[in-house]
Amino acid sequence: MLPPHSSSPIQNLLQLAEDLRSENGCPWDKDQTHASVIPCLLEESYEVVDTIERKDDPHFREELGDLLFQVVFHCQLASERGAFNWDEVVSEIVEKLVRRHPHVYESVGNIKDSEGVLGQWDEIKKKEKADKAKRNGNETEVSVLDGIPLSLPSIQRSEKIQSKVAKQGFDWENVSGVFEKFQEEIAELQEAIGQNPDSGAKKIPYSESIEEEVGDLFFLLVNLSRKLSLDPETTLRKANEKFEKRFRLMEDLISKKNEVMKGKSLEELDGFWNQSKTILKQKTV
Repeated sequence: MLPPHSSSPIQNLLQLAEDLRSENGCPWDKDQTHASVIPCLLEESYEVVDTIERKDDPHFREELGDLLFQVVFHCQLASERGAFNWDEVVSEIVEKLVRRHPHVYESVGNIKDSEGVLGQWDEIKKKEKADKAKRNGNETEVSVLDGIPLSLPSIQRSEKIQSKVAKQGFDWENVSGVFEKFQEEIAELQEAIGQNPDSGAKKIPYSESIEEEVGDLFFLLVNLSRKLSLDPETTLRKANEKFEKRFRLMEDLISKKNEVMKGKSLEELDGFWNQSKTILKQKTV
C-alpha cells in the first residue's frame, strides 16, 4: 500500500484515515470505536491548549494536526457505519456559522462589538433549538440550560450554566453580592465542619453535608471568576502552574543543602517556600 500522494493535503489525510481502517491497515486503528478514542480526543485538545499558553508555534502547528486527525478519524468511523462523512461535517459547520453571522453575510443589524455579537448568537441558537424541538413534535419551552454537555469538566460546565442563567437576569448585580454570598457559604461550611465529631482531626472523614457546602463554594468561585472577567479553568490552571514552579524550586533548594523534605517541620518548609517565592519574583522583574 502506497502512502497518500494527492495534491490536496486534506485529501491525503482523509485517505490516510481510510487506509488505517482498511483490511490491510493498522490492527490498533481497526479495533477503535468512537468511544474508545475519546481519551485521545481529550488529550490532543489539552495539548493544543498547552502549546497556545506556551506560545510555542512549531508545536502548536503539530498539535493542531493531531487534533485535526481526531476529527478526521471520527468522520471515517461514522462513514463506515453510514452515519455521515467528512464533507457533510464541513458543509454543516459552514452553513451554521454563516447562519449565525447575519451581520457579516446578510448585512443584518448594526453590531459593532463582541457583546452585541454574543447576544445575537444566543438568540439565534435559542431559535434554532426551538425550531428543532417543534420539528420533533415537542413544542414545550426549551430550557436555556439545554445543550450543555454533561461530559464537560465540572468547572467549565459550571461556568456555562452560570453564564446562561445570567443572560436571563438571574445573577447578582455586582461583585459585592458575590462576596456577601461567599461569607454566608463560608459560615455554613464552618458550621457543617463543627458538627463533625472529628473536626479537630488533621484530616476530616467524608461528610455529605461538608461535601455539599464545599461544592457551593466551588460553584460560587466560578461565578466570582466570571464577574471578574476571568476564565475559571485558565485561572486555576495558572495557579497550579505557579504552585508547581514554587514547589519544584523549593525541592531544589532543599536538595542543594543535601537535605530531604520529609521530616522537616512546617515552619522550616515555609522558610524554603518563601525563599522560592522571592527567587521567582526576582526572575520576573
